[in-house]
Amino acid sequence: MARKRIGIFMSEITQVFQTSCGKAIIDLASLRDLDVVIFASYGSYTSPYGRNLLAEIGKKNILHIPDYSDFEAIIALPGSFDIKGMDKEFYELARANATCPVICLQTGHPDFYTISIENKNSMYQMTRHFIDVHHFTDICYMSGPYLHKDSPDRLSGFVTAMRESGLAIGPNTIFEGNYWRNRGAKAIDFFMQGRISYPQAIICANDYMALSICSELKNRGIRVPEDVCVCGFDGIKEGEDTTPSLTTVTVQPEKYAEAAFQLIDDIKAGNHPSKNITLSDEINFRASCGCGKQVISRDVDQMYQIIAEEEFLLRESGRITADYQNTLDIENALSVATYYFHTLGCKDGYICYCDESDPCFSSEIQEKPFTDNMILLQRMHAENRRQAEAINKTFTRTDLLPSEFFDTDAPGIYIIFPLFCKNKDYGYLVLNPETDQWPNSLTYTYISTLSSAIENCYFQKKYSGFAEINKLAQTDELTGIYNRRGFELRLQELLSSISDEKVISIASIDMDNLKTINDIHGHSEGDFALGEISNALQKCLRDNEFCARFGGDEFTAVLVSDRSGRGEQYASHVISMLDEITKACKKPFRIHVSIGVSELKGRDTAHIVTCMQEADEIMYAHKRAYKSNRS
Repeated sequence: MARKRIGIFMSEITQVFQTSCGKAIIDLASLRDLDVVIFASYGSYTSPYGRNLLAEIGKKNILHIPDYSDFEAIIALPGSFDIKGMDKEFYELARANATCPVICLQTGHPDFYTISIENKNSMYQMTRHFIDVHHFTDICYMSGPYLHKDSPDRLSGFVTAMRESGLAIGPNTIFEGNYWRNRGAKAIDFFMQGRISYPQAIICANDYMALSICSELKNRGIRVPEDVCVCGFDGIKEGEDTTPSLTTVTVQPEKYAEAAFQLIDDIKAGNHPSKNITLSDEINFRASCGCGKQVISRDVDQMYQIIAEEEFLLRESGRITADYQNTLDIENALSVATYYFHTLGCKDGYICYCDESDPCFSSEIQEKPFTDNMILLQRMHAENRRQAEAINKTFTRTDLLPSEFFDTDAPGIYIIFPLFCKNKDYGYLVLNPETDQWPNSLTYTYISTLSSAIENCYFQKKYSGFAEINKLAQTDELTGIYNRRGFELRLQELLSSISDEKVISIASIDMDNLKTINDIHGHSEGDFALGEISNALQKCLRDNEFCARFGGDEFTAVLVSDRSGRGEQYASHVISMLDEITKACKKPFRIHVSIGVSELKGRDTAHIVTCMQEADEIMYAHKRAYKSNRS
């Protein structure tokens, strides 16, 4: 029998608060033998090209996947929904369909339970600290986005404290930030307009912005706190680790989780708790305001380990993007998804695809974001990069997965992300982490590139006439074998599927005397010779081997064997066959090639390039020897 479930709705799942709060909810749900299903998406962003409004629709459609009446309780973080209208859409869906308690953390709605902190009072107390303890009179404020849910209360706390103390708020006292770390320079430029000296303190509405202010001040040679004091809000771990460690308002995310389950337990017991619960917070005075000591919470080895992990994820991000560029059908896309799944830091994953037979899927007018039935295409395991478990089973979307995948010995964690391109959703990815696992910063790149690949494959299939174009794009027109692009795609496919025990060799092949044949006997004879060479190269291949023409007189073959020596055997066989063809066709010229072979020692791009270069060098040595012997 399936367990009861807690449903969680949040965006920007890899942010510090969401990560800590989500893990705390999971721990408490596990104690109650409850599964946790997290509906996760990513937020809005603005670039020089404007907001991607269509993509925002695709992201917020995550709200339409579940049946809201299936949950024991629903916990939402509406403050993380920074896509316009997403919070209202969630409230409407929950109000119309939920039959369980709906609990909002940080910000909420009058119809539901809300657990929050006193944003206004906390910012008021922080501002009073600089006024009353430090006796500062020149204080600037970096606000969050004015339309963000908690920004008005925090701003109001600052303004109230300043006005009560008779301190001026000028046109360049308050800067509207974005709750992220990329506006520090703009904020300080704004504060410094019309003045020579820096403000005594800069109060920020969250820690990320405070860190950006500290960084920019350092770049300008301004010391924190000796020259300018800085503080933040929210108490993220990075603020504790930085130098100087950040003065901030802290509420442990775990407190939100504990309060939420206290509400759930009270309601289940028949009690009638208050709709609004306010948690206590505290100001942590640290080095950035001069009132506390520098915190040292991690050693150097830990920091280097974190940096190394982030560099690895950044490198993998580029590789994922590059490998998806070569996917031409859904099988290839799923293969790439399988190979890189281990990088996400989760045990298992499921790719669920919309039912293309549903008329709404191909309709230009989207009546519903997802089809009523979904198809579980495959289950991926982090420990198996080479092969996923093909499922291809149809199930009802509101079940989230086929029922057998919820039938586990211990409570499970299921994190669902939409797979979308612009405003069209193709399905969703379900991550199934262990209790101590959580999606990492590579997840969004993984999801967005997989989504793009799925859309490309969908249109490739929809417009099947392009299949022939794709074939032509990979085929050498003269000989009918692979061209360079076809060779690269086929090699990538081979390397991703073949076992490490196999020996792979690359043969560099160059036709001898093509120019002489063309000049004396004509290009038609040269084309004839090239065609016979390609035929001989193909006839000498074994299963799983292939060859290509790179242009002109250049060919390459990829050979596979259980042991070394396959390349030399292939070269000898090809040259012997061409000698037989020369005798049989009775042309006034010999059809001959020079071949160099090198074994592939490693499966990444650098090794492939080195192997091909070695094969080229050996081939050119044979070519020189052939010319010398003929002369």
